[in-house]
Amino acid sequence: MDNRHSIGSKIQKYRKLKDMTQDELSKQSGIYLSTIKKYESGERNPKPDQLQKIAEALGISVTVFLDYDINTVSDVLSLVMKLNEQSPLKISADKDKDGNYIPSSIHMTFEDSQINEAICSYLNCKQQIDLIAYEDNDKAVIEQQKEFYDDKINRLLLFNECIKKIR
Repeated sequence: MDNRHSIGSKIQKYRKLKDMTQDELSKQSGIYLSTIKKYESGERNPKPDQLQKIAEALGISVTVFLDYDINTVSDVLSLVMKLNEQSPLKISADKDKDGNYIPSSIHMTFEDSQINEAICSYLNCKQQIDLIAYEDNDKAVIEQQKEFYDDKINRLLLFNECIKKIR
């Protein structure tokens, strides 16, 4: 799936999660209905300003539509550093007898209960998805249950409250 189709699919998915029609999204975003249809079909790719208008109309973060290739330690570290700079992220680790941090003891949490609760909800859904395959051998039931929890995970992204920046 190419990026244009991916963004269009995400627009459609979150529009439907918000129980919104294409026409309603068009009116709330100020983007022509025909253009919304082209985005969702993958025929056109929205420019950043259009994507921002769609995200605002849906009440979600524009980052929901973006894909990040995370392939290196640097990729992960840059995300952690950005989180640390712009959110109430708290990173800690145990130290050895020489005062050096122990890599296997790293702990990350947020000084914002809403973020922590959302992450716990995500973890609960992921755990249920992991357990599904062991509970039932009926592939149709397994797929239905996975879709249910995938939908719950996607609904977590609809919670677009501003975070408390402590720094």
